[in-house]
Amino acid sequence: MPKRAIGIDIGSSYLRAVQLSRTNGNFHVEKVFSTQTRRSTDRLPDILSSLTTKYGFDRRALVATSLPHNSIFFRSLECDSAALDRLRSDSSAALQHSFPIPPDEIISGVCSYRRLQEGNYALLAAAADRQSLCERLDCFSQANLQPDLVDAPIFAVLSTVALNYPAVAAGRAVIVYIDLSYITLAITDTGNILFVRNIPIAPAGPDDDIYSFTQQIARLLSAELQLTWQKVFGSRFEQGTHIYLAAGVNLPKSLLTILKDILNCQITVVNPYANVIRLPDTTAAADISLAQGLALRALAPEQAPGINFLDADTANKKPPFNLKKEFTVCALLLATIAAVSLIGLFVRLSHLEAEYARTKNEITQVFQSILPQEKNIVSPLAQLEQKLQSLQKDYRLFASLDPAHLDPLDVLLILTKTLPSQGNIVIDDLFVTADSVRLNATSDSFETVYRWQRLLQDIPDFKIVDVRNVQKLSQTGKVRFTILINPGLWEKI
Repeated sequence: MPKRAIGIDIGSSYLRAVQLSRTNGNFHVEKVFSTQTRRSTDRLPDILSSLTTKYGFDRRALVATSLPHNSIFFRSLECDSAALDRLRSDSSAALQHSFPIPPDEIISGVCSYRRLQEGNYALLAAAADRQSLCERLDCFSQANLQPDLVDAPIFAVLSTVALNYPAVAAGRAVIVYIDLSYITLAITDTGNILFVRNIPIAPAGPDDDIYSFTQQIARLLSAELQLTWQKVFGSRFEQGTHIYLAAGVNLPKSLLTILKDILNCQITVVNPYANVIRLPDTTAAADISLAQGLALRALAPEQAPGINFLDADTANKKPPFNLKKEFTVCALLLATIAAVSLIGLFVRLSHLEAEYARTKNEITQVFQSILPQEKNIVSPLAQLEQKLQSLQKDYRLFASLDPAHLDPLDVLLILTKTLPSQGNIVIDDLFVTADSVRLNATSDSFETVYRWQRLLQDIPDFKIVDVRNVQKLSQTGKVRFTILINPGLWEKI
């Protein structure tokens, strides 16, 4: 089964992806995807997710991407062998003051180095800020993708050039990558990048003359190349040096002509399919050099140098996954949870048993205080309820013999005597029991209702007089109300 990798190039207004496979040492472009992301509705996580769910990219393939140009910094340094060893073992600590990034946010690493005649070493270091890396990883996380490599764009382009043009490893060369807002210039020697320069450019406007804009880009690139070559090798730019030109945009043909006239050198526009097999149903796109190089960096990291910012981020490094150790930890956690739960159940059971015994003892004490004559206690609650029912039955039997007992006629007489002379109260319904009186009536006003309530409250035999449901009838204008009366006979038990 061939090994696969997906390179994903995320620009300011586009996303490109290439799926690459390797079989018997040969590389195959299996899938190519490209889309614009200029609309507000173009969400990168949705597009990334659609690569595997809609466009058939292999979910099991390695995933590689790059950080934006403006978040990566390069620095050329000269040091002795001892300092080189320190930089290679812990570059973030040694390089924390070499880049315009806060020390606690820097992610750095040594990309390449070469020995100088004096015995020292010239090395190229790269750094990025942790926030940019986290933002890129968060975008992939929302799409349920986990990158295996996050590189600088120029190293991905170098991988594409090295695969398709092996002659780049034979001597000194220049690699130029042009996109909408940056020109990246790299000086190489025997396939290793010695110096990198990111040059921001202003994109051409709709009214700009394309030829004038091309001349401006060519002059800028020529000047930067002369300065960079002088800085690296201490001499003027060597005419005849091979320049490999890759682009994420459509390059005007006049750019090549102008550069050849200015620099007098050989320029090759990078063809990402020069030494790569393209499947017949795969779209041929010339702007996939960066995406293809990212897939190569993940699939064959030995093809060209680079820096994986995921590995360089020592603050977020994760230890290698150990299945046996993870299983042991999970088993211990489960055993601990089970033991704690079991202990908690026993503690709760003991507490409930103690509460039950205390409550049962209180019920017995209350029963003995209320019915001291009862010596045989079987079920205190049932015996108390039985005793209460017996008392209620005796009360109902002898209540009518009580001189203070009010019969319905007495109640009706009291109600009639206390009716206010004004207000036109009419009793519609009267219900009298041994322990309560309920009546429904109407009146001309609210004031009459509450005046009658006060008069009834002055009756000694009426302990409670409660007026309820007082409402005015819209049809007649009358006030309807209900009065509940408790004669207070319970107090005599």
